[in-house]
Amino acid sequence: MTETPAQIWTDEMSVIFTSFWGWSPETWGTIGWTGAQGLSHRTKLLKELTDPFITVIYATNSTKDSNLRGKIAGFYLVSHETGHRDEFTHPQHHPHQPEKWEHSLRALRAFTYLPEHRMAANRFDPTLADRALAVSKWAEILTDREKIDQLRAIPWVESPVYLPARLETESNEEFEPLRGLARAGPANAAGYVVSSSAQELKRELYLLRLGGGADAYLGRAANGREIYKLGLSTSPQFRMESLQKAMPNGAFVWSVHRQSGNPGEGGSFSFEAAVTGEYAMKTFLSRNAEWLGGEFYLASQSDAETAWKLGLEAAANF
Repeated sequence: MTETPAQIWTDEMSVIFTSFWGWSPETWGTIGWTGAQGLSHRTKLLKELTDPFITVIYATNSTKDSNLRGKIAGFYLVSHETGHRDEFTHPQHHPHQPEKWEHSLRALRAFTYLPEHRMAANRFDPTLADRALAVSKWAEILTDREKIDQLRAIPWVESPVYLPARLETESNEEFEPLRGLARAGPANAAGYVVSSSAQELKRELYLLRLGGGADAYLGRAANGREIYKLGLSTSPQFRMESLQKAMPNGAFVWSVHRQSGNPGEGGSFSFEAAVTGEYAMKTFLSRNAEWLGGEFYLASQSDAETAWKLGLEAAANF
């Protein structure tokens, strides 16, 4: 039975706060400390924390992702299971600063705050800059109930988390890679959890565009047309990020071309209205563009814009 959001983050659960260079739980399933002092600190900290506990992560200003820089990205559900960081991270990370964070704890699950609702860390705590290095190095236990409730209320969805090699042969149903947001139906049975605040959000229509050259991607002439992905979501930005993470690094990069929640674009809609708008876009593009499977189309810019206007109109008039 799928757990409720309240069961993921209970009132009794300990919460700590720290920073990472980025947010990629699918390859980094741990929090860790460095050196003999770090080991001693971890031992002391575990005596004060529930098992499991919540670890909230914000991205430092050095992160490569400008959309994450200085923002609170998400949180882990962390166990008291100890180990070396290489046990809990993808091999791609092993050569990078191998002397750091070796005293690690395994993350059981990971949850990402929806990009449109991420909070700046310095807004969450205006005094953070004064002790940012200490928070990054040691992590800080949060005890302010108001601040904890504030973090828990930000809309979030479950994300895949990296599994240790010894667990790869076990059942992985609850860690199934996230394909977007909550299912567009009355119940979510996908094996991951969406916060109540995210479930209550209205849907936005979106058009994503794939950059990098449609000719090269298709292996044939696109004749000036581009590849688009259309749909509805409570967070088009998160949908785009999920698609991008599923692709190898390279020249082909997804971007949000249109998003109804942006100023002047039509706003958000009920689920039923958004489905109507999505259907209008699909109907037009199926007749005037080339269908590439799923919700992907090869279309001219003018046809994509026409489909977008028809989708907004249909949703607004639902």
